Amino acid sequence: MTPGSSVALSDPISPAVAATRLADWGFLAHAVLPDGAGDAYLLVALRDRPTFRHFDPERVELWVTRGGRGVPLEITRSTPDLNLAFSWGTVRIVDRLGVSNEYVVFGGRLTTAHVAGMVVVSLVSPVPILRRGGHSQGWDEAAVDLAAFFGRVMVAVDYVPGFEARMAAADPVTRYAAFVSDCVTRYRAAEALRRERPALWRLIRCEADRLRMSDPPAWAAGVLLASDATEVRTA
Repeated sequence: MTPGSSVALSDPISPAVAATRLADWGFLAHAVLPDGAGDAYLLVALRDRPTFRHFDPERVELWVTRGGRGVPLEITRSTPDLNLAFSWGTVRIVDRLGVSNEYVVFGGRLTTAHVAGMVVVSLVSPVPILRRGGHSQGWDEAAVDLAAFFGRVMVAVDYVPGFEARMAAADPVTRYAAFVSDCVTRYRAAEALRRERPALWRLIRCEADRLRMSDPPAWAAGVLLASDATEVRTA
């Protein structure tokens, strides 16, 4: 798996502000489709002691890029303060019992800071961060499609020379455009999908139109990434 973000994100949420928002929560997200104004974010509190009042995270598992390849990163209370790009893929928030809540992401900016007896973890992205179920939450509808898309991308990583490095070099908006393009192609080809999930089909078409207008280079690059991933499974 892979990250890397060349898109200028908004300033990270300050640790003090994040700590205030997390006062009564183990984690908090602003993360849904459709992609709107402002950045999506996921905030996590790793406290010195569990509160037993809500889900109490002990660690965060995600992916970063090193040398054009994806490597796992685990954040705990002993992790030094960080400020770096995070990758595409799955983010897992895990408690002391090994129970988790999951998100699927396209990449963005990760910061961590020690504040008032806890480590505040902040993930900020210019595109949606989607819930993928777990102990304390349900699924965002498009997360099913995104997880499947990332599965197809992993096949391309294994079989298409240079594909992993291209995904690593792509910014989050381009990766998001690749996902939207893939969805449009699949739904157009499958009447059953359009009939079973009409709201998502409308939403994906609107996102495709918006990306074409707002960021033509990212849309074109995303369409090419999605096409290359598709060629692997149809070859």
